[in-house]
Amino acid sequence: MVNQVWQPLPGVEGVLIYPFLRKVDIVSSNSYLVAAPGLVVLVDPGGLPGQADDLLREIGRLITEKPRPVLVCLTHVHLDHCHQLLHHPGFRAIPRMLVAVQESGARALEAHDRAATIADLIRQEVGTTRIDIRLLPPGVGGEHRDELLNFAGTSVITCLESLSLGGGLTMPRQTLPLEGDATIEFLSAPGHSPDSICIRIGETLFLGDLLFSTAPGVAGLKGWDQKALLSTLDRVIKLLQKGCITLCLPGHGRPLDAATTVRTLQEMKKEASRLEGIESVNPEWVKDTAAYAGELMGEVDRLFTVIAGRLVYVAHVLEELEEAGEAERFRGMIDSDLVDELLSDFNRFSLDFHSGQVLDIHLALKANQISQKLEKIYQGEMLSSVLDLSLVRRVGRLLEDYTVTFRGFRPRIEPGPTDLSAVVREMVAAISRPPYQEEGIIEAETEEDFARALALRIAYVNPFEHLHIEYFPGENLPPGMVDRERFLDLLLYILEKISVAGVSSLQVATGGTNGRVFVKLQFPVSSAFMEENVRRFVARGCSLSNGRCEISGTRENTTVFMEYPALGSLQDGVRGDESSGTGEPIPAKHRLIVPSGRIDGASAPVLERELSRAIDEGNRRIVVNLSSVDYMSSAGLRVLLAAMKRLKKADGNLVLCAMKPFVQEVFDLTGFSRIFTICESEEEATRLSGP
Repeated sequence: MVNQVWQPLPGVEGVLIYPFLRKVDIVSSNSYLVAAPGLVVLVDPGGLPGQADDLLREIGRLITEKPRPVLVCLTHVHLDHCHQLLHHPGFRAIPRMLVAVQESGARALEAHDRAATIADLIRQEVGTTRIDIRLLPPGVGGEHRDELLNFAGTSVITCLESLSLGGGLTMPRQTLPLEGDATIEFLSAPGHSPDSICIRIGETLFLGDLLFSTAPGVAGLKGWDQKALLSTLDRVIKLLQKGCITLCLPGHGRPLDAATTVRTLQEMKKEASRLEGIESVNPEWVKDTAAYAGELMGEVDRLFTVIAGRLVYVAHVLEELEEAGEAERFRGMIDSDLVDELLSDFNRFSLDFHSGQVLDIHLALKANQISQKLEKIYQGEMLSSVLDLSLVRRVGRLLEDYTVTFRGFRPRIEPGPTDLSAVVREMVAAISRPPYQEEGIIEAETEEDFARALALRIAYVNPFEHLHIEYFPGENLPPGMVDRERFLDLLLYILEKISVAGVSSLQVATGGTNGRVFVKLQFPVSSAFMEENVRRFVARGCSLSNGRCEISGTRENTTVFMEYPALGSLQDGVRGDESSGTGEPIPAKHRLIVPSGRIDGASAPVLERELSRAIDEGNRRIVVNLSSVDYMSSAGLRVLLAAMKRLKKADGNLVLCAMKPFVQEVFDLTGFSRIFTICESEEEATRLSGP
């Protein structure tokens, strides 16, 4: 979808849409103008005067060309979506304008409620407007009901009903005629706020702020409701899976296709499930997100500086060698002036934040805005011709991680079987090996080939030239379940910090114990050089690579210890006695066991040993969390059945939980679902396992 350009609306012949897409912030939203022959529809006028001016200009042109009513629809009454409707005189000047708002949102506007409209958060006042259509009043549902509306001087029948989604799910719906057989559908979608709705026209679904309902600074606003949000997520996912919608338009951010939206909403459901008990915005969560924003953007700043600096250096040397054409090519690979401007903008904003002039959430949003602009500048495929590819890829992952984190999600972890000893050995060798071969220059047949080979040689800088690394690999280590790319990013980050600190020697060792594998770095410098933000960044990076990290040391030495689960191992550790992973303690004589990966003929004995050990230690209530199990063979079923029989004889119980669909299918097809107690959540399983 092209921003601020008229284009056909999918699924409705003769209807056009004009999207006004904004950078992600909290003072204004996206707006969408829809033009049908008999009606103009404006979804969310937004919060900025310039945005309103542009929309009003288009509306004026449309109703001049063909006089028709203008229907302003609010997805909810947060002022970033409707401030201009309440304050801009241009809207009051529109003839035959009607405003449609969900009933509870209408009441909030009429009461000038500064909390319900987030006016207090963005330091604005709640203006006044006339509300013509009160949509989906609370309690709508059940049987079909028609209501008579005065719609732009014409009496119109509007239908209120429950939309059946299948699987026992329904969704309150209200429809208005649009054009011919086409309608505007208003769908109740509370959770982000009590008045939140989705709007469907043809094959397009306007989502409001549904995609941002779990974001820091949003979860816990007045009216935010976890239970209602989870219910809405289930219903919208079901609606999208029916296949009648192709385009999803959020209140903030970029348009998405239906499949991408489903995946996003499914991830959101996981995050929303973890937010139980939030009654107001969690200041610690917001603060942590703001801090992470600063750390990520600081690292992006550093890496962009390295990239731009190397390009400038290469261009300078090539000019000195009278290779002006090739020098200009490298200068054009990245707009370093624009990068500097953007990062300086963020740094100024960060200083205001630290001085107390802006809120935490403002900092997070600013970082997201900057990251999106940097993404457009960043040309990885071009830079790879002259720079170390790992450097280029790291920038991309940092920007992606921030965008994901800003929306309240955890960045995706993709662990796989990894030979840590081999990976570390390859990295140690690679950091001292130039990315070019001498033959490249020697065998260059054309002037262009020679210039490019020369540029690659000039661009190579070894930041670890003075660092002597001793490597002590562990022998016969099992593969670790590690996100390899993120692990390499983290290792490079630590090595760069060490090198900058002037460390001249480093010992690296790999090893394993008790179903875990580890990497240990030791170097002769006080651990004090690793500031709190660096420690936090390292710990988070290790977590994102599927591990855990400890940093310790003395005045003379520092140790960084990174540990990962081994393939086929069980990740219960001390959790069985301390925590369920949901924040609820597991009672004494209860044990939690968390296998991972495949449970087949090769790995089933590992599970058997762990279950036997737990029973032998006196645990009579065992919960087996299968959320990380991808495959279950008959060997795994036999082990679980044997453990259950042992526990039954000892008046105990074994409960399974959190199965993936494939594993659940195995249990259903074999009839084992009728033998075992199976729960959706760990918390429920703990409760049902017994006192």
